[in-house]
Amino acid sequence: METYVVKGSPTAVDGMLLLTAGRWSTLYFVPGSAGPWASAEAGAYRIEGDTLTFYHRLLFQGGGASALEINQTADRVEVCTVQVDGPRMAISFPSGNTLLCQRFES
Repeated sequence: METYVVKGSPTAVDGMLLLTAGRWSTLYFVPGSAGPWASAEAGAYRIEGDTLTFYHRLLFQGGGASALEINQTADRVEVCTVQVDGPRMAISFPSGNTLLCQRFES
């Protein structure tokens, strides 16, 4: 993860998004005036054309000015648009926010 664009304003993000064999997980930190906000999430995903659908199951997030949320049975579904350009990927969420990522290869 490189940048999270919220309401047109880019913010640096320190974290990773792993997509493998129909499963995903993420851990990231976002700086803020009230301290960093962080999230660890996981679940299943499906990709069809330029549509990436996240099925959330595990959720652990909070910090900054937000209360801690822990949920082992989350059932949120996010249908996103994805654009891939070589090693770069942009995920546009239903909220209107966009996550910009770059593929990491060891």
